[in-house]
Amino acid sequence: MSRSRTSRAMIVCAIVAGAMAFFAASGSHASLIDDLKQQIAEKENEIKELELKNAQYQGQLDATKQASTSLKGEITRVEREINELTITLKKTQTKIFETNVRVEELKDQIAVKEGEIGASKEQLAHMIRALNSRDDTGLLALVLSASTFSDVFSQQQYIVSLQREVQANLNDLKDFKQELQAFKASQEKEKAFLDVLEDNLKNQREIVTDQKSGKETLLKQTKNKEKEYQRLIAAIEKERQATEKEVNVLEAKLRLAIDRAKLPVGAGILKWPLDDVRITQGYGKPNWRAAYDFHNGIDLGAPTGTPVRAALSGKVVGVGNNGKYAYGKWVSIDHGNKNITTLYGHLSLQKVSVGQVVGTGDIIGYVGSTGYSTGPHLHFTVFASESYTLLNSSSVSGLKIPVGGTINPLDYL
Repeated sequence: MSRSRTSRAMIVCAIVAGAMAFFAASGSHASLIDDLKQQIAEKENEIKELELKNAQYQGQLDATKQASTSLKGEITRVEREINELTITLKKTQTKIFETNVRVEELKDQIAVKEGEIGASKEQLAHMIRALNSRDDTGLLALVLSASTFSDVFSQQQYIVSLQREVQANLNDLKDFKQELQAFKASQEKEKAFLDVLEDNLKNQREIVTDQKSGKETLLKQTKNKEKEYQRLIAAIEKERQATEKEVNVLEAKLRLAIDRAKLPVGAGILKWPLDDVRITQGYGKPNWRAAYDFHNGIDLGAPTGTPVRAALSGKVVGVGNNGKYAYGKWVSIDHGNKNITTLYGHLSLQKVSVGQVVGTGDIIGYVGSTGYSTGPHLHFTVFASESYTLLNSSSVSGLKIPVGGTINPLDYL
């Protein structure tokens, strides 16, 4: 800064010295002094403008360097998260394999016990047939064939004892078979849980891999493109504000046009779309200085990758991606005769397609921070179905945003 002031002083002195010599020769001292002052003021302003521009460029350069450093750190963090998910996924797949082996072993054991039960049943049936045959010959034949009365009693006792032993063995086999079947059922239940866990881990790995790709792209854009980067950010923000205004104006009109007589009444109609509920922004007037005047849903804070569930059974009528604008990746579901349509915004991953029928609680996607979002959360909106439509944005070419007359989701949750 001191060098800049010295340079400025030298420029000013040079102008003054040259001008004073000229004034002495011309004899028009007063008027030329005024001209001199004007020139000095102009040069001062030029210098200030140059210094301001230099400071702005330096600030942009510093901001871009910071962004690059931050993104590199984010990429490192995401890579670590991918590695952790990969390890957890491999562990889960190993557990699934082990559980499958145990289930197959149990099936074999059950088959063996069923064979033993069948053999015991056949043995018991043979004894019963023999006893029946003995009964047919009569007690007299048994007495005549025995050498003593004690022999008769011993034979009879042996047969009864053997019959009881076979029956007890049969009962034990049946009990053991039931235990095996119960354990097999528990193993199959565990396998089903592990299958779901494996699917979730694969989805989360896909999410963080996609995040890494996006951050790497942004990192490349920031390198050696400081001015272009700043211009791009400013242009996006301008378009975003224009888009928000479009949506706000249209939805304000649609809210007034809702026929509430067609809407359901009462809490509990919808289920919470997240297992753990933490409301970070309510419906209506925002409770912080936001870029919009009216919040058309509720925001539920949750980490990226948290499963998002259908609040009610219905048909998927919309799956879209608004990019850096509005809801980012979103899903909308029409709930039929309830005359309401729910929207799930800022998703990191969508797991359904248009026309798909979903049940209450089915996973339809995962929490993210796509679109206009300050952090990972789920934006949840309830529209009156008759007013729900897609708005072709006049501010951003090709952008389609779901809009409609909205109702406070808390009225139905």
